[in-house]
Amino acid sequence: MKTIVTYFYKHNDLDIYVTNRPTDANPTIKYSTDKRDARKFDGTEDVLIDTSAHEIYKHTHTETDEIERVEL
Repeated sequence: MKTIVTYFYKHNDLDIYVTNRPTDANPTIKYSTDKRDARKFDGTEDVLIDTSAHEIYKHTHTETDEIERVEL
């Protein structure tokens, strides 16, 4: 069973999600109203996003492979 953990950011006051990874060279944060467009981060330690203005959500995806014998 494979488990993948990612994080995404949502603005505290508005129903919008961060869609890019701000850097020192380009600190602008871009947003989308569609949660599917939210940028997935593999961790929260190296992200330059103000956490006092954003909520962090953890997404855990568990992939299960099931194999069974069938009679044809």
